Amino acid sequence: MLASVIREIIAPVLRECPQECGIVSITRIEVSEDLSYATAYISALHEVNAAIAYLQEHRGELQKKIGKAISVRRVPQLRFRFDEEGARATRLDELLEEVSKQIPEDSSASSQ
Repeated sequence: MLASVIREIIAPVLRECPQECGIVSITRIEVSEDLSYATAYISALHEVNAAIAYLQEHRGELQKKIGKAISVRRVPQLRFRFDEEGARATRLDELLEEVSKQIPEDSSASSQ
């Protein structure tokens, strides 16, 4: 539940990321068990580091909004990280597509 509230608060700020970032999205949010940290994993079409820097600049205002939206004694400290899993999955998809283009379409006919 807390992760979804955090996502709703961060999402509008993502739309304001610099153009060089391309499309920016939150792939997942992990909240520590003691609620001291909330890590938002980010992917960007182009410049993910610029997107993360942009979010870091707005971290204070985002944390204030989270504090107003939830009723906990301690607001989790926001952290932004590049989602390496998403990048790996994208790269794997690209590699599979490349391999499939190299395989002849009618490979079953050649084996007969």
